[in-house]
Amino acid sequence: MIKNLFLLGSILVGSFATAQTTTIFEETFATPETHGLWAIDDRDGDNDTWELVSDEDSGEAEVLSFEGGFAWSWSWFYAPMTPDNTLTSPVISLPDNGTLDLSFKVAAADDEEGFFEEHYAVYVIPAGAEFTGNETPVFEETLDAGYATEAKVINLDITEYAGQEVQIVFRHYDCEDILFIGIDDVKVEFTPSLSTAELNKEKAVVYQDQKIIKIQGFENVNEVRVFDLTGKKVSQVKAESVNISALPKGVYIVNFYNEKEVVSRKVTIK
Repeated sequence: MIKNLFLLGSILVGSFATAQTTTIFEETFATPETHGLWAIDDRDGDNDTWELVSDEDSGEAEVLSFEGGFAWSWSWFYAPMTPDNTLTSPVISLPDNGTLDLSFKVAAADDEEGFFEEHYAVYVIPAGAEFTGNETPVFEETLDAGYATEAKVINLDITEYAGQEVQIVFRHYDCEDILFIGIDDVKVEFTPSLSTAELNKEKAVVYQDQKIIKIQGFENVNEVRVFDLTGKKVSQVKAESVNISALPKGVYIVNFYNEKEVVSRKVTIK
């Protein structure tokens, strides 16, 4: 018996929706009020380290591919410098039972000038811990271009730190006599893990079998309701499947119910 798969939409019902990603920390360096939450250290002692540039100041700087505020550190400023500068975030409480992603933008000087080979690393350390420089970074690189037209976006999986209170450290070091490096739009996002029941519903497949809409992967269905896109209920049966032969072609929402759960799919009847 041939089964024609429908076009499937996301699970649409309240608590049974796909796990949503939420932002638990974000820094755009746009306002001076948030700058004081970051710790800045001049480890090489040359009296030059990270500077936080707000939206108000960024118009004067007119550098990089960032919009508004950003943070920058120099390896040359009228004379060669050998920076070892750290920029440390405020404490971030990382949730458990899910995945955690750290992202940020990075850029340097204009590609045409060739002054872009800045070296930097990113660390995740326990909240309140003193940074020693011997920690293992979660990311490290020497920039391969300036990214002056479009910033380079770095995405890192930091799920191994789930359930902890941490701080993020950006370290500009191991380079000299180049120009500067900039950091912007630091973000930590959390996506909760789905329960076994939710995973099962995610995998549920709705299909058409001889004008009958059926579902696989969702057990003990005792009722099916069909709605058009205006929200009008066009069919309801106390059964595991529903006959749609009387319905005109179009897009519908089909809900499958058991005693405790609901799976909803958008389907197209052709």
